[in-house]
Amino acid sequence: MALLFIANASTFIVAGIVILLLVTTPFTTWIGIGETHSFFWILGLSLLFVGIFQSMNNWALRYEQYDVINRAKISMNTGQGFGQLVFGFLNIGVIGLLLGEMLGRLTGMIQYVRYYKKDLQQANHTTFHQAKEILVRYKKFPLISSISNVIYSVAVNLPALFLAAYFDVATAGFYYLAQKILTVPENLVGFSATQVYLSQAAKMMQEGQDLKKHCLETVKHLFIIAFVIIASIDILAPIGFTFFFGHGWDTTVTFIQILSLMYFTKMVLQPINGVFQVCEAFYMQITAESIRLVFIILALFFASTHKMTHFEALWMISIMTTLGYIVCAIFAWQVMNKAGDKRDNVINNSEQREI
Repeated sequence: MALLFIANASTFIVAGIVILLLVTTPFTTWIGIGETHSFFWILGLSLLFVGIFQSMNNWALRYEQYDVINRAKISMNTGQGFGQLVFGFLNIGVIGLLLGEMLGRLTGMIQYVRYYKKDLQQANHTTFHQAKEILVRYKKFPLISSISNVIYSVAVNLPALFLAAYFDVATAGFYYLAQKILTVPENLVGFSATQVYLSQAAKMMQEGQDLKKHCLETVKHLFIIAFVIIASIDILAPIGFTFFFGHGWDTTVTFIQILSLMYFTKMVLQPINGVFQVCEAFYMQITAESIRLVFIILALFFASTHKMTHFEALWMISIMTTLGYIVCAIFAWQVMNKAGDKRDNVINNSEQREI
């Protein structure tokens, strides 16, 4: 309860700071969109809503209430998509995208707040002493894990920026659309698998069970599911794009097929990275994410120095990112090995004391 209170309180503080900075600084001018300054603060509200959504998502995960998680996730995605479509038809420009983004976050948050209203009321009775004790115990989570999250975000967004700068905005647009399409199954399958794996891994750690067996079972099932989904998308993409959008979308279809390898690997291996949090192996996580970022930077470097076409550059990005996900999985496996060795030592010491 104290941790839930701290998570929501810190979200309010951070969102407030972000809104203040967006209102008082020429941030939009710095990034070349000064005309949006009067309403760009809406992103601060979106940050507030998604922060509370994430806190409540973890709360639901703690109690393994996956039906609640799925409803909230569907509400958020539906609200965002519906809002941006409606504002798009109204032709109100960038503010429509921002309002649609905020609406989606808000609907997802409301779904959780309505369901956990009593828990939130109880959490708000947290005393200063309780909050301080929890902050000291879990200080590594925001201080260190945020570094790996920043590295991960840079690695995810760097290819799109490179394609826009090195080729043109249209190429980046095709990439973004392909990414959006492949992200849908990745979010549905990968997100759900990550939630379940994280919850079960945490419980198994507390009970002293072997994480590796659970990991292998998860990867095996995800391999089959991801293969069927990605193969179906690769086969149906040429037909689907021609049917819904007409001709002229061959580049996006090719991008989807090239990126399939990367998204297949991500869907299969990304969920087991939750072990970094469960075992509090933050430095291992930072190292793994840094190596993956280096792989992506090398891909962009070779693509630019060898004068590759946009298709060749995307193949390089897809292959190197795939290798990065494999490296992260290897590091996660090492963390599980260390956790298993520690558990075995505890059991052996306990048995020797009994003897």
